[in-house]
Amino acid sequence: MSIDFEALLEGVNRKEMRAWEELYAAYYAVLCSYVNGITRDRDQAQDIVQDVLVAVWKSSRCFADMKELTSYLYKACYNNALIHNRNVRLRKEIEQKIVLEIEEEFSDEMFAVTVRDELLRQLYYYIKELPKGAREIIELSVQGLSGPEIAKKLGVTIHTVKTQKNRSFKYLREKLKDSVLLFLI
Repeated sequence: MSIDFEALLEGVNRKEMRAWEELYAAYYAVLCSYVNGITRDRDQAQDIVQDVLVAVWKSSRCFADMKELTSYLYKACYNNALIHNRNVRLRKEIEQKIVLEIEEEFSDEMFAVTVRDELLRQLYYYIKELPKGAREIIELSVQGLSGPEIAKKLGVTIHTVKTQKNRSFKYLREKLKDSVLLFLI
């Protein structure tokens, strides 16, 4: 089956469902393969490609030709894959820092690992209990974004970010204090 790329592009620009189905069929597998080469995570690659295709569908952007559309899809997938890799790396670094702090506190290595895992589980549990705005700020902070980056991304003031972080940290410390004390006894 031959694809009429001119008609496909026209349909994509007009947000015609049939054209998007053809675009998906033509690009999805190859973009997944491309992103998987960057992330080394097949499931995540599929999510990234789907997110890019949905974002293009929802945008009002029109493409002049198939070369521009193809280039855009690959660049967006590439950038999102790099962002994913950065977030994975940052999360591992943060978890490693927490692990190092906990391991310094306890001499028994197995006990330290158990404590670390339980505290992380509790921390993520309590983060999910935060109000939506505060939770978003803490999650972006955990991903390594600075206060100004968080403010810009969420469209709030830096003062709001600082206030929400302080309140959230106070809340999390309060929730986790009994857990930490229990492990120290």
